[in-house]
Amino acid sequence: MFKKINWKFTVTAGAIASLLFCICAFIFIKLADYTASWILYVGSLLFFFTIAITTVKASKIRGGDESTGGLVFASLVTTIVGVLLSVLFCFLLLMIMDSGFILSGPSSKVLKDAPSTTIHSKTGGLAPELFAAATLLCFFNGAIVSVILPFYVKRTQTKDDKDPTPFKH
Repeated sequence: MFKKINWKFTVTAGAIASLLFCICAFIFIKLADYTASWILYVGSLLFFFTIAITTVKASKIRGGDESTGGLVFASLVTTIVGVLLSVLFCFLLLMIMDSGFILSGPSSKVLKDAPSTTIHSKTGGLAPELFAAATLLCFFNGAIVSVILPFYVKRTQTKDDKDPTPFKH
């Protein structure tokens, strides 16, 4: 269905972006402190830069000949793959680092210093904050760079000679 997507490159780039985010998520889970929430934003920024670098690299791999719409679509697919992997890896991290996350009984990781407006769960708000960052922050940062950067990379372009759609005809 998606003939212009290089799946090996896309999944590799998404995995790298998600692993960089999950390094910061690991530190956040280890600390389990609300005042350390900025670490998730650093992870989201690493996700942003990884998607940006892979968008530029994808443009160069295709010889600068790819349509802008095709680059936007490929970057968005990479972002979605990265977000899905980030959520999966964060879930695995929580299962490994917090024995009470899935099992019955009290959780060993509870978010400290969380405000009263935090969504309270078994982890005291740790899991909702982590998954919100893994989905929302990473998706919006990836989507912003996916939409803006292809137009910047192809700034000397006056028209698209290629079909802008990534789908087969």
